[in-house]
Amino acid sequence: MFMADRTPLLPLFLLFGMTAGLLTPAVAQERPTLPSEQHSGTRAASSVPMASLPSVDGAALRTQDASTGDRITPYRYGTIVETTYRPEQHGSWEQLPSGDWLWRFRIRSEQAVSLSLAFTRFGLPDGAELFVYDPDHELIRGPYTAADATNGEHRTPLVHGNVITVELLVPDGRRGGVNLTIGKVVHGYRSLSGRSPSKAGTCNLDVACDEANPWRDQVRSVGGYTLTRGQDRLFCTGALINNTAENGRPLFLTAEHCVQNATQASSMVFYWNFENADCRQQGTFDNGTFPSDSLDVGNWDQTSSGAILLARYGSRHETGTIAGKPDLTIVEVDDAIPPSYNLFLSGWNAEGNLTQEATTIHHPQGHGKRISFDQNPSSLIDYPSTNTCSAPSGTTHLEIDDWETGTTERGSSGSPLFNTNQQIVGVLSGGCAGCGGGGDANDNNAPDWYGRLAAGYNKADYQSRTFAEVLDPNNTSQETLSGQDITFPPPVSNFRVTKVTSNSATLEWDAPEDDSNSPQPDAYDLRFQADSTIDNTDFRNARRVSDVPSPGAPGTTQSVTVSLNPDTSYYFALRTLDAVKNASPIASTKQEEDATPVKTLRVKQAPSPNPSSSAANMKVSVEESQTVRLTVYDILGRRVGISKSRELTPFRLRKITVDVSTLSSGVYFLRIKSSSTTRTEKIIVKR
Repeated sequence: MFMADRTPLLPLFLLFGMTAGLLTPAVAQERPTLPSEQHSGTRAASSVPMASLPSVDGAALRTQDASTGDRITPYRYGTIVETTYRPEQHGSWEQLPSGDWLWRFRIRSEQAVSLSLAFTRFGLPDGAELFVYDPDHELIRGPYTAADATNGEHRTPLVHGNVITVELLVPDGRRGGVNLTIGKVVHGYRSLSGRSPSKAGTCNLDVACDEANPWRDQVRSVGGYTLTRGQDRLFCTGALINNTAENGRPLFLTAEHCVQNATQASSMVFYWNFENADCRQQGTFDNGTFPSDSLDVGNWDQTSSGAILLARYGSRHETGTIAGKPDLTIVEVDDAIPPSYNLFLSGWNAEGNLTQEATTIHHPQGHGKRISFDQNPSSLIDYPSTNTCSAPSGTTHLEIDDWETGTTERGSSGSPLFNTNQQIVGVLSGGCAGCGGGGDANDNNAPDWYGRLAAGYNKADYQSRTFAEVLDPNNTSQETLSGQDITFPPPVSNFRVTKVTSNSATLEWDAPEDDSNSPQPDAYDLRFQADSTIDNTDFRNARRVSDVPSPGAPGTTQSVTVSLNPDTSYYFALRTLDAVKNASPIASTKQEEDATPVKTLRVKQAPSPNPSSSAANMKVSVEESQTVRLTVYDILGRRVGISKSRELTPFRLRKITVDVSTLSSGVYFLRIKSSSTTRTEKIIVKR
């Protein structure tokens, strides 16, 4: 804050504010510290009560999956076990030395390769935090709060192994506000990681390979997700998609045969940046495996839970088949996506043109992200109504006759098809594509079928809401839109006031450090307003400062002097902008900051506490270096306190302590005299 003639000068700090849905650079997430790890006196993890689930015949389920053939469908990996676990009846409660309450509960399911939970009631009081994790604490999910509920429920990402622990921290006095029910447990009988045998086709191409370099933005938009349908837990693919308001809304396009209704949407758990860090050679055994230690961001640690169904146009919810409609669903991710995930909103095209070449990015068999290329024109077809690899001509779908590089598989369902302008034109409904039988680098030369965005753009069969209404909220009537990179540039550091005069303030900051994951700043946006600090909401209405320098080399100190009126409190905020005007979090002065242009002597804080029994503290500032003398007088004007002198430097808030411990109860006056001004403050002494 800068205070012209009324408030004092103190150091500045950074205020970081992020709007839900804004997105930034992908890094491995820092492992959270569990409440039980912060207190040595908590009961041993091995003694926490544990419930065992009924046995699941995983072998039978895998046989059933194999019997359905190689057609592209959602990838089933888990089955649902119904439960009714509640903190009132299960687990153990402990009160911590702080007074807070700790609840823990373990669940075991024999032969499970992974476990995850569905809280069918998810009510937490303010300040409560919930975690889930595996016995080795290798994957810790959370903390989750009341804000993570979707329609009163919450689904957790999976953890590896056959035991999962739930841990809940509740502030003292709020235990009665806990309303939790673990209504479903997902028993993973097939792995989505390298923990047990799981193998995609060897002809797939990692997104880490050079061929994917022109598609780096689109790769960031694609995510895998799990959802519940009946008693099955499935894996599909989809992509974040831009809208004409370009407001960073986290819209996600996928296939209707994956997500048909609001209940399924609320069960979605998204896995972002789930991809291999290395480019493996096509046709090798390793290329079909999932080495969990080679993940770009670790073991599935960038997740979001829950979604809201917005629009749908497909046949699966009505007939149980895909044929007849273009198989489209769009949802909004219900969680605020952390900016560190560095995601992208892909563009789209609903004009209806055939692709001359096409690209898809997907998660085959629920594995890390892969990319495939088709170098030939697509054709218009309808999705076949029978189990065949030949599709009739029509208008609902695009056919990719044969992938020249890569392929698709189960789990790729819902993945986006991009045209040469890198815009989404459809989503994968199904097909017969796959890798060749010899385990080599070639695919099987079979087709894939993508539901056309153009065929469903102005259509609706959910709440009468069309895709055009969702993707074009500004009603521009446009049928094509580019992608939006809403990764903001890094903020400045060490934003501070360095000099104040009676009519100006000089501000300094350090230019943002170079960050290879973030766009580099193109300009600064410095603003100020009177009488209150500036947050993200206030920023657009605050007054802009002109003549701010362009961003300098990373780490260099930059400055600007702003002309101001005296006798007014001013607050400043600074953010960086990239070339497309994405803005960093703001760096802002804080309220205690004293940058007061004072002409003489100013008392910022009157003696306090007042009344006092031992000492009273006050704060003063001056415009020029000078000596200030303090003297205490009684009500009759007699000097009763020893006079003290203080040397004060200009425009810096100085705390002065007045000792009243030897004075009797009564009213006294403190005289503060500088070279040009005398001020008097009343002090009450009470014994």
